[in-house]
Amino acid sequence: MSDLMTENDKKQTNAVNILLKMMPWVFSLLLAGCLVMAMLVFKTNDLKPEEIITIRTIDIALPLPPPPPPPMEVEQTKSESSAASIDLIGMGQGPKIKYSDTPKLEKPKKSKLKLPKFDMSSLNLGQAISVDFPILEVKSLDQIPQVISSKFFPPPKSIIRKGIKRIPTEVEIIIDQQGKPYIRKIIDPIYPEMIDTIRKWVKHARFTVPKKNGQPVQAVYLYGINFNYGR
Repeated sequence: MSDLMTENDKKQTNAVNILLKMMPWVFSLLLAGCLVMAMLVFKTNDLKPEEIITIRTIDIALPLPPPPPPPMEVEQTKSESSAASIDLIGMGQGPKIKYSDTPKLEKPKKSKLKLPKFDMSSLNLGQAISVDFPILEVKSLDQIPQVISSKFFPPPKSIIRKGIKRIPTEVEIIIDQQGKPYIRKIIDPIYPEMIDTIRKWVKHARFTVPKKNGQPVQAVYLYGINFNYGR
Protein backbone atom coordinates (compact mmCIF):
# COMPACT_ATOMS: atom_id res chain seq x y z
CA MET A 1 0.00 0.00 0.00
CA SER A 2 2.75 2.32 0.82
CA ASP A 3 4.34 1.72 -2.55
CA LEU A 4 1.12 2.54 -4.33
CA MET A 5 0.76 5.81 -2.43
CA THR A 6 4.26 6.84 -3.19
CA GLU A 7 3.75 6.21 -6.88
CA ASN A 8 0.56 8.25 -6.91
CA ASP A 9 2.27 11.05 -5.08
CA LYS A 10 5.08 10.99 -7.56
CA LYS A 11 2.66 11.16 -10.45
CA GLN A 12 0.85 14.09 -8.87
CA THR A 13 4.08 15.93 -8.15
CA ASN A 14 5.22 15.31 -11.72
CA ALA A 15 1.95 16.64 -13.11
CA VAL A 16 2.22 19.70 -10.91
CA ASN A 17 5.76 20.25 -12.01
CA ILE A 18 4.78 19.92 -15.66
CA LEU A 19 1.93 22.43 -15.18
CA LEU A 20 4.25 24.83 -13.43
CA LYS A 21 6.70 24.52 -16.30
CA MET A 22 3.90 25.08 -18.87
CA MET A 23 2.40 28.11 -17.16
CA PRO A 24 5.02 30.62 -18.45
CA TRP A 25 4.54 29.34 -21.97
CA VAL A 26 0.77 29.61 -21.68
CA PHE A 27 1.01 33.15 -20.33
CA SER A 28 3.49 34.12 -23.03
CA LEU A 29 1.18 32.72 -25.72
CA LEU A 30 -1.77 34.61 -24.27
CA LEU A 31 0.30 37.77 -24.08
CA ALA A 32 1.49 37.34 -27.66
CA GLY A 33 -2.08 36.81 -28.81
CA CYS A 34 -3.19 39.97 -27.01
CA LEU A 35 -0.36 41.91 -28.62
CA VAL A 36 -1.27 40.62 -32.07
CA MET A 37 -4.90 41.55 -31.53
CA ALA A 38 -3.89 45.03 -30.34
CA MET A 39 -1.66 45.55 -33.40
CA LEU A 40 -4.50 44.55 -35.72
CA VAL A 41 -6.86 46.97 -34.01
CA PHE A 42 -4.34 49.83 -34.24
CA LYS A 43 -3.65 49.09 -37.92
CA THR A 44 -7.33 49.25 -38.79
CA ASN A 45 -7.57 52.59 -36.99
CA ASP A 46 -4.53 53.92 -38.87
CA LEU A 47 -6.08 53.05 -42.26
CA LYS A 48 -8.87 55.61 -41.76
CA PRO A 49 -7.96 58.93 -43.53
CA GLU A 50 -7.57 61.92 -41.32
CA GLU A 51 -9.96 64.79 -41.85
CA ILE A 52 -8.23 67.83 -43.36
CA ILE A 53 -9.60 71.20 -42.34
CA THR A 54 -8.76 74.12 -44.66
CA ILE A 55 -9.04 77.63 -43.26
CA ARG A 56 -9.45 80.37 -45.83
CA THR A 57 -9.36 84.10 -45.13
CA ILE A 58 -11.78 86.39 -47.01
CA ASP A 59 -11.28 90.17 -47.16
CA ILE A 60 -14.57 92.08 -47.29
CA ALA A 61 -14.48 95.77 -48.22
CA LEU A 62 -17.07 97.63 -46.20
CA PRO A 63 -18.77 100.69 -47.83
CA LEU A 64 -17.74 104.10 -46.57
CA PRO A 65 -20.20 105.79 -44.23
CA PRO A 66 -22.26 108.64 -45.76
CA PRO A 67 -21.05 112.20 -45.11
CA PRO A 68 -22.77 114.03 -42.27
CA PRO A 69 -25.60 116.37 -43.27
CA PRO A 70 -24.81 120.10 -43.39
CA PRO A 71 -25.80 122.08 -40.31
CA MET A 72 -29.16 123.80 -40.48
CA GLU A 73 -29.12 127.57 -40.53
CA VAL A 74 -31.79 129.24 -38.49
CA GLU A 75 -32.60 132.89 -39.03
CA GLN A 76 -33.43 134.78 -35.88
CA THR A 77 -35.68 137.80 -35.95
CA LYS A 78 -35.67 140.55 -33.38
CA SER A 79 -39.41 141.23 -33.56
CA GLU A 80 -41.61 139.63 -30.92
CA SER A 81 -44.81 137.90 -31.96
CA SER A 82 -47.89 136.59 -30.18
CA ALA A 83 -47.28 133.14 -31.67
CA ALA A 84 -45.62 130.48 -29.56
CA SER A 85 -41.83 130.38 -29.75
CA ILE A 86 -39.94 127.06 -29.51
CA ASP A 87 -36.61 126.91 -27.67
CA LEU A 88 -34.51 123.76 -28.18
CA ILE A 89 -32.45 123.26 -25.00
CA GLY A 90 -29.92 120.46 -24.65
CA MET A 91 -29.83 117.13 -26.44
CA GLY A 92 -32.47 114.48 -25.91
CA GLN A 93 -34.67 116.60 -23.66
CA GLY A 94 -37.19 117.42 -26.39
CA PRO A 95 -38.53 120.82 -27.44
CA LYS A 96 -39.87 123.19 -24.83
CA ILE A 97 -42.60 125.62 -25.78
CA LYS A 98 -42.32 129.06 -24.27
CA TYR A 99 -45.25 131.43 -24.52
CA SER A 100 -44.72 135.14 -24.29
CA ASP A 101 -46.32 136.71 -21.24
CA THR A 102 -46.69 140.08 -22.92
CA PRO A 103 -47.10 139.49 -26.67
CA LYS A 104 -46.39 142.46 -28.89
CA LEU A 105 -47.29 143.03 -32.49
CA GLU A 106 -44.83 145.11 -34.44
CA LYS A 107 -46.61 147.59 -36.67
CA PRO A 108 -44.92 148.43 -39.94
CA LYS A 109 -43.76 152.00 -40.28
CA LYS A 110 -45.31 154.03 -43.06
CA SER A 111 -41.91 155.20 -44.21
CA LYS A 112 -40.94 151.62 -45.00
CA LEU A 113 -43.98 150.89 -47.17
CA LYS A 114 -43.40 151.21 -50.87
CA LEU A 115 -46.31 151.43 -53.26
CA PRO A 116 -45.94 149.28 -56.38
CA LYS A 117 -45.45 151.17 -59.60
CA PHE A 118 -47.73 150.18 -62.46
CA ASP A 119 -47.02 151.60 -65.89
CA MET A 120 -50.09 151.36 -68.09
CA SER A 121 -48.13 152.46 -71.12
CA SER A 122 -45.96 149.35 -71.01
CA LEU A 123 -48.97 147.08 -71.51
CA ASN A 124 -50.26 146.08 -74.89
CA LEU A 125 -53.88 146.50 -73.90
CA GLY A 126 -55.19 145.84 -77.33
CA GLN A 127 -53.72 142.36 -77.29
CA ALA A 128 -54.61 141.70 -73.65
CA ILE A 129 -58.25 142.73 -73.98
CA SER A 130 -58.79 141.05 -77.30
CA VAL A 131 -58.31 137.64 -75.71
CA ASP A 132 -61.83 137.65 -74.33
CA PHE A 133 -63.58 140.29 -76.44
CA PRO A 134 -63.08 141.37 -80.06
CA ILE A 135 -61.97 144.95 -80.72
CA LEU A 136 -63.97 146.74 -83.38
CA GLU A 137 -63.19 149.90 -85.26
CA VAL A 138 -65.39 152.92 -84.56
CA LYS A 139 -66.66 153.02 -88.16
CA SER A 140 -68.36 149.65 -87.63
CA LEU A 141 -70.15 150.72 -84.41
CA ASP A 142 -73.72 151.85 -84.05
CA GLN A 143 -72.42 155.30 -83.05
CA ILE A 144 -68.98 156.90 -82.64
CA PRO A 145 -68.12 157.22 -78.90
CA GLN A 146 -68.11 160.75 -77.50
CA VAL A 147 -66.20 162.27 -74.56
CA ILE A 148 -68.55 162.68 -71.60
CA SER A 149 -65.95 163.75 -68.97
CA SER A 150 -62.32 164.83 -68.89
CA LYS A 151 -59.89 166.70 -66.66
CA PHE A 152 -57.79 169.74 -67.45
CA PHE A 153 -54.03 169.46 -67.06
CA PRO A 154 -51.75 172.51 -67.38
CA PRO A 155 -49.08 172.41 -70.09
CA PRO A 156 -45.45 171.60 -69.23
CA LYS A 157 -43.21 174.55 -68.30
CA SER A 158 -41.20 174.17 -71.47
CA ILE A 159 -44.40 174.62 -73.55
CA ILE A 160 -45.33 177.71 -71.51
CA ARG A 161 -41.88 179.25 -72.07
CA LYS A 162 -42.27 178.69 -75.80
CA GLY A 163 -45.60 180.51 -75.74
CA ILE A 164 -47.49 177.72 -77.53
CA LYS A 165 -51.27 178.05 -77.16
CA ARG A 166 -52.67 175.08 -79.14
CA ILE A 167 -51.27 171.54 -79.53
CA PRO A 168 -53.26 169.06 -81.73
CA THR A 169 -52.04 165.60 -80.64
CA GLU A 170 -53.15 162.25 -82.01
CA VAL A 171 -53.40 158.97 -80.04
CA GLU A 172 -54.83 155.52 -80.67
CA ILE A 173 -56.98 154.38 -77.75
CA ILE A 174 -59.10 151.35 -76.83
CA ILE A 175 -62.46 152.00 -75.20
CA ASP A 176 -63.84 149.14 -73.11
CA GLN A 177 -67.48 148.18 -72.44
CA GLN A 178 -67.69 150.74 -69.58
CA GLY A 179 -66.41 153.65 -71.69
CA LYS A 180 -62.96 153.76 -70.05
CA PRO A 181 -60.13 154.52 -72.52
CA TYR A 182 -56.65 152.95 -72.57
CA ILE A 183 -53.69 154.10 -74.62
CA ARG A 184 -52.74 151.68 -77.33
CA LYS A 185 -50.24 153.89 -79.09
CA ILE A 186 -49.35 157.60 -79.04
CA ILE A 187 -49.27 158.42 -82.75
CA ASP A 188 -48.17 162.09 -82.69
CA PRO A 189 -47.52 164.01 -79.43
CA ILE A 190 -46.24 167.02 -81.46
CA TYR A 191 -43.79 167.74 -78.61
CA PRO A 192 -42.09 165.02 -76.50
CA GLU A 193 -42.97 167.01 -73.37
CA MET A 194 -46.68 166.35 -74.07
CA ILE A 195 -46.47 162.54 -73.73
CA ASP A 196 -47.00 162.61 -69.97
CA THR A 197 -49.87 165.10 -70.32
CA ILE A 198 -51.56 162.85 -72.92
CA ARG A 199 -51.34 159.88 -70.59
CA LYS A 200 -52.89 161.81 -67.70
CA TRP A 201 -55.73 163.12 -69.89
CA VAL A 202 -56.61 159.60 -71.19
CA LYS A 203 -56.45 158.15 -67.66
CA HIS A 204 -59.11 160.58 -66.34
CA ALA A 205 -61.32 160.70 -69.46
CA ARG A 206 -64.61 158.82 -69.98
CA PHE A 207 -66.41 158.05 -73.25
CA THR A 208 -69.86 156.84 -74.14
CA VAL A 209 -70.06 153.05 -74.21
CA PRO A 210 -69.27 151.71 -77.70
CA LYS A 211 -72.05 149.42 -78.98
CA LYS A 212 -72.56 147.05 -81.86
CA ASN A 213 -76.14 145.95 -82.58
CA GLY A 214 -77.10 147.43 -79.23
CA GLN A 215 -74.52 145.37 -77.27
CA PRO A 216 -71.48 146.89 -75.48
CA VAL A 217 -68.22 146.09 -77.22
CA GLN A 218 -64.59 147.19 -77.22
CA ALA A 219 -63.52 149.63 -79.86
CA VAL A 220 -60.24 151.01 -81.15
CA TYR A 221 -60.36 154.72 -81.84
CA LEU A 222 -57.80 156.98 -83.53
CA TYR A 223 -58.59 160.05 -81.48
CA GLY A 224 -57.27 163.60 -81.79
CA ILE A 225 -56.74 165.50 -78.51
CA ASN A 226 -56.51 169.27 -79.00
CA PHE A 227 -54.88 171.01 -76.05
CA ASN A 228 -55.88 174.69 -76.10
CA TYR A 229 -53.99 176.89 -73.62
CA GLY A 230 -54.95 180.27 -75.06
CA ARG A 231 -56.84 182.84 -72.93
